[in-house]
Amino acid sequence: MEMGNLDKRSILYVSANPLSGLELRDCLNRARCRLLDVVRPNSDILAWVLREQPDLLLIDVDSPSFALLESLEVVASVSALPVVMLSRNRDGHLIRRAINAGVTYYEVGTIGHLELGAIVDAAIAGFERLRNLSQAMESARVKLAESYRIDRARSHLMMKLGIAEEEARVKLLSLARERQRRLVDVADSVLTVPLAMV
Repeated sequence: MEMGNLDKRSILYVSANPLSGLELRDCLNRARCRLLDVVRPNSDILAWVLREQPDLLLIDVDSPSFALLESLEVVASVSALPVVMLSRNRDGHLIRRAINAGVTYYEVGTIGHLELGAIVDAAIAGFERLRNLSQAMESARVKLAESYRIDRARSHLMMKLGIAEEEARVKLLSLARERQRRLVDVADSVLTVPLAMV
């Protein structure tokens, strides 16, 4: 039974010389994808992405221009989505430049001669892994910053009240319980208001 359109990944296809409509749709159907629209590389790609909200951006070019790569950098800074680039250019420097511009998966070849379904699957899996790593790193950064603020508040109490480290730690915990606030929020209060008001 054929997969319904809603179950397919939506693709925004960027190409200067796209395949004919029937051939393109056949390639995408085999890859379990559906075509949203065909966009020229010199178009405002970000505007298309924001309007169409694709699951994946598929770029099919002989060689990506610097203008196209700059457009992709703008897209990557605004909208997080996997980007597959099919190109006939094997230049390593250009491939690195494309990856740095936000391309998730770069493949040398043409859309009609590649296993597009596997490429799309790999691009989405790689994109999700990078996004998860990025979220984990951001979470760790936030926790580290909060820990630093709590340590500063504890040191502040030790110095201003002349108490030991453990006593300062217990005081912070008690204030957090009394006020039903997060420990880091209490720490911020300790650092920003007079001690008499804490």
